[in-house]
Amino acid sequence: MNTKIMTIDDVKRVLLEAVATEAGIAPDELATDRPFTDYGLDSMAALTVGMEIEDACGLSDPPVDLLWDHPTVDTLAEALWNLMNAEPVSAAADGQR
Repeated sequence: MNTKIMTIDDVKRVLLEAVATEAGIAPDELATDRPFTDYGLDSMAALTVGMEIEDACGLSDPPVDLLWDHPTVDTLAEALWNLMNAEPVSAAADGQR
């Protein structure tokens, strides 16, 4: 697991680089509020971006439909950051709040 604490800006930077690479453009040419499909990303590209997200963000087994449920860099960065910062709930800790 990634021990470095990432800010939402760090997550957005990872996404910009991964999506831009798959789209064949420079990261600064990618509008963070435009859908990935506008850049020609298909399911295979989404898989590659997903693997990059797992590696860079230290996530294991993120939801497979994450990129489709959050189809822009802005919405996906927020969803990923929330996922990364969610506190795990264990059976023992469940009733202790």
